[in-house]
Order: sequence, then C-alpha cells, then structure tokens
Amino acid sequence: MKTEKMEISKGVSLRFLETEKFKTNVMSVYFCVPLCREDITKTALIPRVLKRGTVKYPTLTELSWRAEELYGASIGANIGKRGDRALIKCSVQFVSDSFITENIIGDITELLKEFIFCPLICDGGFDETYVKQEKENAKNHILGLINDKKEYAMVKCNEIMFEGDPYEIFPYGYIEDLDAIDGKNLYERYNEIINNSKVDIFISGSFDREIVKKCIVDNFGPFLADRTPEIGETKLAKFEENIQVKNVTEEMPVSQSKLAMGFNSGIAPISDDFYAMTVFSCIYGGSPFSKLFNNVREKLSLAYYVFSAFDRNKSCMKINAGIEASKFDEAYNEIMFQLDKMKSGEFSEDEITAAKMYLKTQAGSIKDSLSATEDFYMGRGLLGVEESVDSFLEKLNEVTKERIVAAANTLQLDTIYFLKGVQGNEI
Repeated sequence: MKTEKMEISKGVSLRFLETEKFKTNVMSVYFCVPLCREDITKTALIPRVLKRGTVKYPTLTELSWRAEELYGASIGANIGKRGDRALIKCSVQFVSDSFITENIIGDITELLKEFIFCPLICDGGFDETYVKQEKENAKNHILGLINDKKEYAMVKCNEIMFEGDPYEIFPYGYIEDLDAIDGKNLYERYNEIINNSKVDIFISGSFDREIVKKCIVDNFGPFLADRTPEIGETKLAKFEENIQVKNVTEEMPVSQSKLAMGFNSGIAPISDDFYAMTVFSCIYGGSPFSKLFNNVREKLSLAYYVFSAFDRNKSCMKINAGIEASKFDEAYNEIMFQLDKMKSGEFSEDEITAAKMYLKTQAGSIKDSLSATEDFYMGRGLLGVEESVDSFLEKLNEVTKERIVAAANTLQLDTIYFLKGVQGNEI
C-alpha cells in the first residue's frame, strides 16, 4: 500500500492510502477533541443528528436516496474515544471509478461535504424534531448498557479506575445531560468542533490522487480554515507508589457474575516496550491459546470466558471474565498466579513463536479491510508516529523473552470490579 500525508491547512491533514486490492473506496473525516465531561453528551449527539438530514437532502430518506444513486454508496458517522480524546468520524464508502463507466469522486466528495458541513438548520439551530428523537435514541442506547453485563462491568471498572481523569468519561454521553440540550446549544457545540478541532481526512482505495486532492480541497477547504487545536497529551496510567487497590463489588440479579480488573503500566505508546507488551498480552490473555484461557477457563473451569487487552493509548491493561459468584476467589487467585508466572519468565519460546504468528494473522486481517487500515493509520497518527502494518510486524518479530518479562513487570493492579450475581431473575 502506498501512503502519503500532507497538510491542506494548519491543523488539517489529508492522508492517501492507495491500494488496488478493493472494488470500493472509503473517504473519511475525523474530528479530534479532548474528552470533557461538560460537553461529551452534546459531542456524542452530533453524529446522530448529522445523519438525519442536510440543507440539500433534508430527510434521512433523501440523504439515503442520494447515496444510493451513487452506485450504492453508504454514508454514516459515529463517535469513539482514543486515550483522553473523543473522535468523531464521518465517512462514505463507494465504488471505485475503475469499476464503473463514470467518474463519481466529485459527487461523492460533494455528498460528504453536504453531510458534514451543511446540516439542516432551523431558527439558528439543529432541527428540534430531529434533536428530540436522537436524544431519545441516545437515552435508549445508554440505558441498553445495563443489558450487556460484560460491557457494563468493563465501563464500571474504567470509571472506578480513572475517577477524576478524562479517560473515565463514557464516550456516548450521560442521560442526565440530555434534558438541557436543544437545537441551538447543540449547534453551538457543532460549530466549536468544526472550527477548532484537529481534523484528519483519509481517502483509501484506488483513485487518481490529483483529482481526489482537488475535490477535497475545493469541497472541504472553505470549511476547514487554519486552526490551532488543543487536544493535549493523554495521561498514561503509570505505576503508583504505595497504591491502594480499589476493590468494588456490586450485586445484581444476574445468572453470571462479571469480574473486571484494571492494571497500570506506564509503557510509552511509541516506545519499543509497547511491542513487547503486545506479545505479552497475547500469551497471557489475548489469544485462544493464552495462559488465562488454558488455565482459568479450560483446565480449572473457573470462568465462562476470560481475556486481557492492553490499551496502547492509555498504557493500561484490562482483564474481563464471566464467572460464578462462588468462584470469585479461585478465579482471581489464578488470574494473578498466571500473571506472576509471566513476570518470572515461566513461558516458553514456543509460546512466543505462537503469539507472534497469531499477531501476524491478526495484523494481516487489517489489510483485508479499508476501514481497518484507515483506523490503523489514524491511531498511529494520533500518537504522532508513522508506522505501516509491515513495520509493526517487524517490531513484533524483534521482541525477545527478556523484553516480554520486563513488560510484564511494569503491570500494577489498580482496580477490581466484581458484578456479583445474586438470586433472582436476570435484569
């Protein structure tokens, strides 16, 4: 894949990801802002409202029809978080010009411009009917979290571990904020984001670079003037002296209890130690042949599921397990026992080789998806590092056992959250 990055205005970058592998292309615009409790609910509502209609296509139906006219293009928006930052993504997927009889890149760019920069405005704000409906949808989405106990436990563990830190913020917003939001103050927040945030534009697939560049500059340029975004650096979850482990148990009438654990690390996301931590996590709990899977689940039958994941942006590790309430002590002790074994180097070269092969397969799947490839490069861009999938794999291959042990020994237990199932019907 050929890649190139350029700046089209201060604080606004354009990246080309060229490959002949796919019949479709993807064009995306990312807006990056600091996570802030006071405005996250508004920020999360904006992608929802943008999907409802624009000046030229004032209803969802008309917007969808226009996308369908462009050979079945699909357009959408969502929100997520990376470290201490919120990330709004607006994108359109469309067929490459080389597979049709006309050039539609200009129409596609115009459609995405309309979607992002020309929302339907009534009396100085977003359409109140759309805002009201999307507030209700957002409320239902947030309330629905309680029905996914695995996700609920992970969110609660995160909130406890990072209390007072931007990373504790739930990126989809908070129900208690919704009543105060109306079309006008939501539009004010929208303009703050459009005018002040860090912007990254991606075009991925097969295309004429100069034509695409002109289309993007002509369509997006008038709305993306120079800016000096203040997104700040993510505060890493570092080792704490004399740490008092946070231990919280919440009872709920569920049939399967959930155990979530959070660990500090402090490994810098752009350091070589990150690659050692990646291999460690794969061996420890991030693969079907991991220590946690083979021992906690398979050998000792202490969990229905158990896995670990390392967040590169925040430098923390999370462990999640579904267990029986009566087996909490056994499951917790085995999880920590397996971690101690990793810290003392009780794993084999064969396990390292298997982990590297597994990670190679996982990374290879990135190349099979334009969206995944774009996400890979966007994530690296936020860290300020230029890295291809191949160079990522090269770094993993250089990892030694000694470096894995060193990475394991950076981990420090910070939080234990136990969603304890009690007798009663599941809610």
